[in-house]
Amino acid sequence: MGMSLSEPDVQPEAWHVLVCGLPIVGDSLDLGASLTLRRLVNPLSVFDLAAVGAAGFRQWAVLEPLTTAATCEIVSPVSSNPAPGYDALNMCWLVSSLLVLRGFAHHLCPAVSAYSWNLVAGHQRLSGPSIRKQLAEEGVNKAVFESRKALPPFKGGLLDFHLSLLVARHTHERSLDATEAEWITKHVSRFNQLASSDERFRFALEASVDWRYSKDCRAAIARLWAGIESLFGISAELVYRLALFGSIGLAPRGEDRLQAFRRIKAAYGVRSKAVHGESLTNEKLGSGMSEAFEILRSLLLFCVTRGSVPTEEDLYRELLG
Repeated sequence: MGMSLSEPDVQPEAWHVLVCGLPIVGDSLDLGASLTLRRLVNPLSVFDLAAVGAAGFRQWAVLEPLTTAATCEIVSPVSSNPAPGYDALNMCWLVSSLLVLRGFAHHLCPAVSAYSWNLVAGHQRLSGPSIRKQLAEEGVNKAVFESRKALPPFKGGLLDFHLSLLVARHTHERSLDATEAEWITKHVSRFNQLASSDERFRFALEASVDWRYSKDCRAAIARLWAGIESLFGISAELVYRLALFGSIGLAPRGEDRLQAFRRIKAAYGVRSKAVHGESLTNEKLGSGMSEAFEILRSLLLFCVTRGSVPTEEDLYRELLG
């Protein structure tokens, strides 16, 4: 779960997680807990990746298909690690997960570096004049093997790398702006506390993110509903109680909650058919997948805003109190 490197002993001043597929408004957005989202000033090219490869990033070529989608980076200072809670690198994963829950589900975080990706993006184009000057003054060997503009030694590596994603309907195509950044700033510490201390929440959170990497809609539906079920720990009268308890997190009392109850029951019916291999149209499977994600993300956001995963007693008090 989350982000990890093969060299856990490497501890820079900050981790810089490359983000692909997430346009942002402005050059920088504060995300709370000392986390910052920064725009890449220049486009990232395969030649820039080759340059950072020469500095020690051995898997650089894997990122080549994602260069045009690289938009920004999440910066997480190591010295500001909250306690208790996740470390600096996994705080980036938490922020990425929050973005998915808020509807920004098209992005990936494929790699991390100890220095800014703004040193990498545009490096070859910007260092061209210096390289040509060194070539004229010192010759080919010096310009190639002892470049004055070589990138610093690379510390970092690949994280979640995927070339395809399943995406639910009604996810945002717009850019991330200050309003969304303020929401994350307000909730990120509570989110960190829940994710690091509550196993039910953590399992559901993982499901809300990694279902996107499933091979098809049926597998995605099964993963999403595993996350929904984990929040309630129900072992008897599963469908009825899932719909009953789930409706509390989706709607206030009254007609809206009754509709949410019916909606969850209907969605679970699609889930049962999907995981048991019954015949369903692609349209029905796509709808069932999107509905399951919407239910799970709404329930997780409900837990975040209330500050805890409700117990069965909490749910009964809300229903009957």
